[in-house]
Amino acid sequence: MKWPYLIAAASLIALSAYSQWPADAQSTPAATPPSPSGIISVKAPWLSAASTAGSAEAVKDTDQNHDGVPDEVNAYIRQHYATSQVSQLAFTQLAQGWSSAIYEVSTPEQAKLAGEKIARGIACLMSEDVTQKTGKTAHAMYDELLKTRAEMLGTPQRTEAYLRFQTLAAGQYFADPGNQPCNFQPASLSN
Repeated sequence: MKWPYLIAAASLIALSAYSQWPADAQSTPAATPPSPSGIISVKAPWLSAASTAGSAEAVKDTDQNHDGVPDEVNAYIRQHYATSQVSQLAFTQLAQGWSSAIYEVSTPEQAKLAGEKIARGIACLMSEDVTQKTGKTAHAMYDELLKTRAEMLGTPQRTEAYLRFQTLAAGQYFADPGNQPCNFQPASLSN
């Protein structure tokens, strides 16, 4: 084993042991208080502080068309992709996945379902059908994805809820979206 790896492994072991050590070594660890409405399902002390603010129940946004996407995000998508119905539908599908992650996740199982919706939305956005119809490269679509995600996470509550989703989804594998990842038929649309 090479020295840098040994040093890194020893550091990780020490950090892990330190994080499990009680703050006051003479006292017994306090019992964990019950979680609000039972939504904390992962033992992560740093997560419990943001659990109420970042939980699905705490995030409220207006959604007048009931598609699961906040109205201001729908407005952003309509404005920035006004010339392409294919782009609007693909970004809306992806935003619906993000919305699931923000509004519907409080367990690892729910995080897996939301992660699969997001993966399907990204696969749709990057699919050959969509990139050909929009005339954009996968790299350009990725740049647009980042801008749209920034709009989606534009409030502290949504950002905290999304971080909670990422914590609950950590280490999970998501199903392959397959050859037809879009919830619509890009080939049937004019642009």
